[in-house]
Amino acid sequence: MELASIDWESEIKKRSEKKKYYTEGELILIMDQLIESFSLLQKNNITHRDIKPQNILIVNNKYKVCDFGEAKIIQTQGVIQQSIRGTELYMSPILFKALNRRQKNIVHNTYKSDVFSLGMCILLAATLTYQSLYDIRDLDNMESVKNILVKYLIVKYSYNFVGTLLKMLEINEDLRPDFIQLENNFRNFYG
Repeated sequence: MELASIDWESEIKKRSEKKKYYTEGELILIMDQLIESFSLLQKNNITHRDIKPQNILIVNNKYKVCDFGEAKIIQTQGVIQQSIRGTELYMSPILFKALNRRQKNIVHNTYKSDVFSLGMCILLAATLTYQSLYDIRDLDNMESVKNILVKYLIVKYSYNFVGTLLKMLEINEDLRPDFIQLENNFRNFYG
């Protein structure tokens, strides 16, 4: 076991206190590491189901996934009926709505739900404020999500970066990429 110096949530909080925003280059490097890790899990039929900054450790400036307590091996393309798992603030819209309706089980694509959760983590890191997450939590159309991302991000980050994050935070699960698709698009775009 490697010894982590800090978890990502703690790093984000420290940066927030100092108003030390991540550069776009820093966020792209973090995204690259995490997308590659989650894509590898997907290729091995493993879904994490509780992606949040507390479950990402920083070891020698490398971002590593931890806490596989909710992880599950699945034999389908990610679409399963399952009990609702995850941390509410980072849940995909389909899971969040089911939770609010007090549903016990839901059919959804777990990989695509995990992509949304990672998108929420990236949004938190980019804005250094939980308010950005709360602002999109209850939205049900992409135009409103886009407006929120533009409001928070366009001053500091490029349209390309905002566009990538917008794909990750797509409300309609059918239109959101899974990690393998995201990794392919990310590599093609960012090299």
